[in-house]
Amino acid sequence: MQPDTGGRFSLSLEERDEARASYALGLATAGHEWLARAVVAVEDGNVEIEPWTGSGTPPPWLLQYARAALRTAWHQHREVGWPRRITRWRDQPARGGSESSER
Repeated sequence: MQPDTGGRFSLSLEERDEARASYALGLATAGHEWLARAVVAVEDGNVEIEPWTGSGTPPPWLLQYARAALRTAWHQHREVGWPRRITRWRDQPARGGSESSER
């Protein structure tokens, strides 16, 4: 389901082991959808995104939100395990505002 405004990301756990966790990643905005696989390294939380399927490339602000959710999952995985599914809607940042919130 595509949002009317803003964007939605969805992460679904595919597999995990001692070295990594991999998620099916879906990003959607009004009229566009992209799919890829995201892999999180257990050692340092590094997130790698495999090549996208879909037309063009997703908006950086929406991908940034998905990466931030994966980093949060990495920070918490030792205490609560890897989440099976994460889905969130986010509004598009205001024009001229900072799009960078990843630290």
